[in-house]
Parts: sequence; C-alpha cells; structure tokens
Amino acid sequence: MAKIDAKECAAQIVKCVGGPENVKSVAHCMTRARFVVKDINKADQEAIKDIKGVMGCIYSGGQLQVILGANLLPVFEQIVKQNDFKQDDVIDENLDGKEMGKKNIGGAILGYVQAAVTPLVAGLVAGGILKVILMLLPYVWPEFAETTTNSVLGWVANAPFYFMPIFVAYGAAKKLGGTEIYAMVVTAALLTPEWVAAVSEETAITIFGIPCRGITYNGQLLPALLIPIAAYYIEKFLNKIIPGIIKSLLVGSGTILVTGALAFSILGPAGRYVGDAISGVFMFLGDNVPFIAVAVLAACLPWMIMAGMHTALSPFMVSNLETIGYDAVIRPAFVLHNVSEGGACLGVALRTKDKEFRSECLSLAVSAIVAGVTEPAIYGCNLKYKKPMFGVMGGAAIGGVVAAVLGAKAVVMGYSNMLAVLPMFMNTAWAMFVGAAVAIVSAAAIAFVLGIDEGKKK
Repeated sequence: MAKIDAKECAAQIVKCVGGPENVKSVAHCMTRARFVVKDINKADQEAIKDIKGVMGCIYSGGQLQVILGANLLPVFEQIVKQNDFKQDDVIDENLDGKEMGKKNIGGAILGYVQAAVTPLVAGLVAGGILKVILMLLPYVWPEFAETTTNSVLGWVANAPFYFMPIFVAYGAAKKLGGTEIYAMVVTAALLTPEWVAAVSEETAITIFGIPCRGITYNGQLLPALLIPIAAYYIEKFLNKIIPGIIKSLLVGSGTILVTGALAFSILGPAGRYVGDAISGVFMFLGDNVPFIAVAVLAACLPWMIMAGMHTALSPFMVSNLETIGYDAVIRPAFVLHNVSEGGACLGVALRTKDKEFRSECLSLAVSAIVAGVTEPAIYGCNLKYKKPMFGVMGGAAIGGVVAAVLGAKAVVMGYSNMLAVLPMFMNTAWAMFVGAAVAIVSAAAIAFVLGIDEGKKK
C-alpha cells in the first residue's frame, strides 16, 4: 500500500466529517476510525472516500465509519492529536433521543450492540492470537508447556474471554451515556469467585426473597447488554429524586444496589436463558444443516463487513465456545470469507494485463488469506470492480458447504486467517484447510471468468 501523509489525511477527514465541532466522540476498531457526529448531514461522505489513504466510508449504527485499513493507527493518532479528541470519550451530549425513535428501532438496537462490542474486539483478537502462540510453542519447545510462564501467559490470554461481560458493559454504558463504572461493577459481581463458588456448591441464594438462579456468566453477552440499560435508567431516576447535596453519596450506591439486585434475580438469568437459546440455535444448525448455515453466512459477510455489522457476531463466538464447547458456524464462515476475498483478488490478478495492478492484487490476496485483513481487498479490488464480489460470495458459499460437510469446528478463539486454523480448529483443522482451499480456488475461478472492466481502473 502506498505511503500516505498521516497528518494531511487526518486533517482532511476531520474537515469532511464536518469539522471538530461536529464530532461528539471518536473510537476505532481494527481497520476503521469511528465518529459519532452531531449532524450527519454536515459530513461529506463522498469527499471522504476521495481522500488518499481512505478505502471507504459508511454510516451505520449511529457511527460514521472511515475505513483506513493498514493506515488506521497513524491516521487515527493524528485525528486525536490535532483536535485534542479523547478516544472513546463523549465530547458533548449523547445521541439517545435521535437514535431510539420508533422508526429506527432496528438501527438503534444494532447501533447499541455495535457500540457495546467495538471496544472489546481488539482485546478478543489480542487474546486469541496469544492463545494461538501459546498452543504452537510446545511444538517447537516441548518443555514450555510445563512452565509457570505458560500458565501465567495463559491467564492473560484468557482474560478477554472470561471478563468479556465487563468490557461489553463498558461499551454499552458509554453508548447510552450512563456512568460506565456502575454497569461494570454490577456486571463484575456476576463473575466474582464467591458467586462462582456458590454456584459450584449448589448453594441456595436469594436476594430480597427472590431466588437467584445458580448459573455462571463468564463469556456471556446478553446479561452484559441488559445491565447497562437498567443502570442507566436507575441512575437517571435517582438523579432526579435525590437532592443535590447528597447525590454524590447516594446515586452511585443506589444505582449499583438496585441494578445488582435486578442483575442476579432477573437480568442475568434472562440474558443467560436467551444466550443459551441462541447457542442452541447455532448448535442445531451446526449439527443438522451446517452446510447451509456456514455457506449463507460466509456469502453474506462481505456486505456485513461493509455495513460494520460483523463486529456484533464476535461475542456470540465466545458464547458458543463457553456454552457448547465449539463454534461450527461463525468462525468457519469468517475464515472462508477472508480467504475468498483473497481468492477473488487472485482471479483478477490472473486475468488483468496490467502488471502494476496484478502486483497490487497479489498483495491484497496475501493480506486477506495469510493475515485475514480483508478490507483492503474489498475496497481496493473486489467491490471497486463489482464482478469479483460474485467470486467472493460464490467461493465462500462453496467452501462453506465443503468445510461444514467435513465437520470443521473451531474450539478456541483466534484470528480468521490460515495461520491460525491449526490451533483454532485442532482435530478438524484438516476440514477447514480443505474448505479454505476450495473457497480460494472457486473464488479465483469465478473472478477470472467474469473478469473486470479494465477501463475503470484509475
């Protein structure tokens, strides 16, 4: 990818977003700078797309998302530095009133989930990659498996998954505009060693006479989405009725008291029931019609990624691993989509007569297949020339059928690239490798046959 001037790119982005005065908060995920803006009509999305270094721009889930790919970190650093923004901090009033209208309830729910899980994704990826490294090390250093260093680093790698509800609660509370620590404290209470011990000992526990269901909540998404909502409205109510002179004493304690009681008696069990039901759906699909489920999801993923919806699936992968011990649908689909993006780029590279463009496509293919970074392939080739997207979808779907029929199942969290397949899929890694190979070849063949309009290249 060509080197860009990060300072100039950042300045142009903020200008086209509507200026610093139109920005309410900023954040980033793996490849996108995310802006919550006061007035989306003041943002010039077409102008943003024309900035050198920007691969695309979309407005989804209440966020203006600028796709920067490998340029993300240096540009985002300049965005924050030049405008004195604080990452993830709300600069002005929140968006609740505008986003929660009846006409946009679906978008509001999606935006809420996206905002809740976005801060978590980088941690899941980091933890997953560390787990992969720790699983591979004993193959080249057998003694390492028995060392305390391996144990300690294993605890570090597992932390993002075990404490996932706390991180989700933080993102959700920030999205709502509540005090983050209240939601985090109550969510953390569900993970305390004392509660886990009481559950394992089958101790009967009640709160205000209401029985608390003896279940654990590590790796659970839905309780962590419900608790911040309760905390937000309880805090808001207490702020109205408690006199100002004693607000600092009673609002916080009252919020965690009431929310905590609701969490253990109603919200936690309700969220866990629904979460178990969702995991049951994935288990049913994985056991009965995996070839349909994986194929359809893999084929849809390029459009979900462009809409920023894919991040909402990450916690469900963790939930599947915690609840049923494997993921036979989401992670295989992610891997197959990523390699299909690369496969389509390979097909274009084989078809094009432009040597420079062929080299660029090969680079994009390696990035997608080996590193699992697909947005450069999406915006640099496949979506840009439209026809290769049929190769992506077709290759992902065909590969999904093959991988699912062969029984590919992820048993540990990791990153969706070929380097991580072996430790992620363990005994079924061979099935994933075969499915991925089929996806790459199929995507490349379809893209090669369809070709592109050479005259549209800039």
